[in-house]
Amino acid sequence: MLMAAALMAFSACDKWTETEPVNVIYETLESKNPDLYAKYLQSLRDYHVSAHQVLIAKFDNKAEAPSGRADHISCLPDSVDFVVLNNPSLLNDQIRKEMTEIREQKGVKTLMNVSWDAMLAEYNAILADETEAKNAEWDALSDEEKEAQAEKYASDPRGADTQERFVAWMQERVAKELEIPAAEGFDGINVIFNAANPNSYNEEKKADMTARQLAFFSKVDDFVAAHPESLVFFEGTPKYILAENKIIAAARYIIVPALSETNGTGLSFAVNKTLGGNVPSDRVIIGVTAVDITDPTNTNGIFSDGSAIVGAANWAVDPAVGYVKAGVCVDHAQFDYYDITNVYSQINKAISIMNPSPVK
Repeated sequence: MLMAAALMAFSACDKWTETEPVNVIYETLESKNPDLYAKYLQSLRDYHVSAHQVLIAKFDNKAEAPSGRADHISCLPDSVDFVVLNNPSLLNDQIRKEMTEIREQKGVKTLMNVSWDAMLAEYNAILADETEAKNAEWDALSDEEKEAQAEKYASDPRGADTQERFVAWMQERVAKELEIPAAEGFDGINVIFNAANPNSYNEEKKADMTARQLAFFSKVDDFVAAHPESLVFFEGTPKYILAENKIIAAARYIIVPALSETNGTGLSFAVNKTLGGNVPSDRVIIGVTAVDITDPTNTNGIFSDGSAIVGAANWAVDPAVGYVKAGVCVDHAQFDYYDITNVYSQINKAISIMNPSPVK
């Protein structure tokens, strides 16, 4: 009898635990009360064009279709004012669709990076690859072949960095990059330029660097002139630009990167180091980063007393002397999606600190 009862129990449990598909319908405000949702979207659009401290989210988009909610720019907090895609050449159809949706429904604009830093690194990588290939070919020669071909290899242009080559390459490269905004429907560009203080350069070095920078900035200026409706941000070290340019005056915001700083004093130091000369002081955005969850050794994004995102927001609401704090920019924003209490918890806190809801 005990054996029979046990067999019956196992049989019953087996049936009870069989998995069956269940159709779950999650009711949303849009489906439950479309009129109220329409009013909410209108209030969002009104908010984004109102006077307030902004939050810019820089997002590491991928070429592949989103595999999780963190890969969707539409899942960023609605009060994020601008989204900057770090990889504009890797758009997928879903992100293209979401760029249109957040613009038309929420009033959130999407920009793309146009980076001197990235292009310079790309150019240097080309030279390094050419040099490696050239050296490998030379090493493969016998002593007799090396003696016979020494003059040929000495004059081989591969790996050589010349002024003419750099200027021609950079002009072509940035012109190609600036075809993307109109083709993909971006609302503007975020121009990134970081350089060392040029005061230690001799006159020849300054002339060389000025010509190289001009190859980049002249094309950017042409784009801005041809697309007056496009938003323009500038990120980096504007007072170290040697080339004549119109981008600094045209930029709506000057983003000061301070990703490795650990407190508000460091943020202020970064701003004071950046301002000067013809750099506008009435539109300063401080740039921090979300914590890189893929690299536990990277301490960027962590303040001595907590999150750099929240710390930057607290810094932004503290009045400054000599410049205007216009908001916060968060790099690698998608990392903030992952939180055990609430998605995008630090960005949401930062927005609430800078623009608290009115008490009624």
